[in-house]
Amino acid sequence: MPTPAQIDEQIALEREQIRQGLKELQNNTHKLEEKSYASASVYGVVSIDQLLPVVVERIQDTHLRIRQGSAGVAFAEISQYLADLEAEAAAAIALKVTFDKVFSIKPGQSVITNIADSIGTALENECMMRYYERNVPGLLHVLKENY
Repeated sequence: MPTPAQIDEQIALEREQIRQGLKELQNNTHKLEEKSYASASVYGVVSIDQLLPVVVERIQDTHLRIRQGSAGVAFAEISQYLADLEAEAAAAIALKVTFDKVFSIKPGQSVITNIADSIGTALENECMMRYYERNVPGLLHVLKENY
């Protein structure tokens, strides 16, 4: 049976562990935000997990509107490039970039034009990677080796 002194010592030890854990969590979160990588933080992972189904549904609704011909004439030019990108992949990319930019501590990162441009660039890069994997895997291998 533990003595009252041992119980007090155990409580003090557990409180110190909680304090150290909180300090480590705050340090890790700050480091991720400094690197513009907030999507990997605890709040980023949980938020993206909750938002992903909502964004996927919205993208699927938009694809349905496109197939019905109500997306506008300008979309016809880019639809062929986005056709191979699943709604889940597009949503994950968009959410990751959004969290990385919005919660970045670097100046100007959370400006809406920078966020939108970065999402577009990330989606374009994913589409290009898929194109290279499918059509010119040798070139993709060379690019990976060189860059």
